[in-house]
Amino acid sequence: MKVDIEEISSTKRALRVELPPESLSEKLETAYLRLAKKARLPGFRPGKIPRDLLRSRFRDEAKQEALRELIPESYGQALKESNLDPISEPTLEEMVCEEGKPLSYRACFDVRPALQLSGYTGVEVYKEKLEVADTEVDQAVEYLRERTAEFVPMDGWPALQEDLLVVDYEGFTGGKPLKGVSGQNTSILLGAHRFIPEFETQLHGLKKGDLKEFSMEFPNDYGRRELAGKRVLFKVTVKEVKKKQVPSPDDNFAKSVAGCEDIQALREKIKQDLLAHKEREQVVRLKDQILDKLRTAHPFDPPESLVDAEVEAILADLRRSAGSRKPTAAPSEDEATLAKARELASKRVQDSLLLETVAKQEGLEVSEDELNKEVESAAATLNRKPEALRDMLEREGRIEAFRTRLLEGKALDLLYKQANIVEGKNLVTLA
Repeated sequence: MKVDIEEISSTKRALRVELPPESLSEKLETAYLRLAKKARLPGFRPGKIPRDLLRSRFRDEAKQEALRELIPESYGQALKESNLDPISEPTLEEMVCEEGKPLSYRACFDVRPALQLSGYTGVEVYKEKLEVADTEVDQAVEYLRERTAEFVPMDGWPALQEDLLVVDYEGFTGGKPLKGVSGQNTSILLGAHRFIPEFETQLHGLKKGDLKEFSMEFPNDYGRRELAGKRVLFKVTVKEVKKKQVPSPDDNFAKSVAGCEDIQALREKIKQDLLAHKEREQVVRLKDQILDKLRTAHPFDPPESLVDAEVEAILADLRRSAGSRKPTAAPSEDEATLAKARELASKRVQDSLLLETVAKQEGLEVSEDELNKEVESAAATLNRKPEALRDMLEREGRIEAFRTRLLEGKALDLLYKQANIVEGKNLVTLA
């Protein structure tokens, strides 16, 4: 077998492979023998078709069957001989396949760029002085008060905005109950817009024990087609009207929500929690600065196949966040969205390859214990058993992705620990 290597770019290679005529001939003979046993032609019993007729009628099938074995075998051997490690499936070009002649083809694929990094320790990055304003603490206290608020029944109280009603209701059309348009002991928070706005409006001013009938038209774009644009008569019985009571921000409140001695202690605890949160966010920003500078100092074109895969992952996340389950492109994925996704994907792939290189140069590794802990953490998040999750990841060939993510995290942590962190705004715009 003859193998020639072409260096198309820093991340793309091609192998020109040529096999002697007998390689194809042997595979074709084996293919014809298999076809002879199962081929069917009128007038011939299975296995009794003359060889010349078999070759003329099933030449294409035999050739395809021979190539399905010969191409992977020869491609794998060519990779070993050339000592190349592709990161994408090959694209086959310039195939020459004729009986009695050498079989040749060109296989193109992506490879990792050969990176050698320097100057990545002691990178200068800039952090801001972190503070927590009193207004931020006030907002947090208000959030806790709202979260611990209770709805208290109020007899004789007319339902107002932000009150909670407990009702029985039923919808009718043509004097008959509508299937699926009813509820018992249904809680409705006025102003929450969880019901059709006109339905909520009709409940304002009602008191416990009130009965009300009213007609309303469902919106034309309502989710249930059989109700869209239809006028429905509703009968509503109010069983409870509850008013929201927000606890006072006093010492008792501080003890109940956080076990603090008094409200001042609660405010101090909130302040420290907010500061810790800001510090965690700042670490993320500082690491981003490090990666920005690393990319600027070591520019390279990332492999297209890795960028393409990352673009698809980004778009899939966008579709999920938009509530779309469609695997195909959504209408909102215009050229601007695709361009932004590709720019982000390119940076992510560059960051990943740079961090892998740092890990290699620094001799970083991920132990089995560290990998197991990462799988256990993921299993807890997904509410699955760690053993079952690991089995699935190994079956699907995704366990190495976990290992790579941990390795990249170790490399980034190393860069952060060795960085020169300066307090104050950076006056130079990072690339």
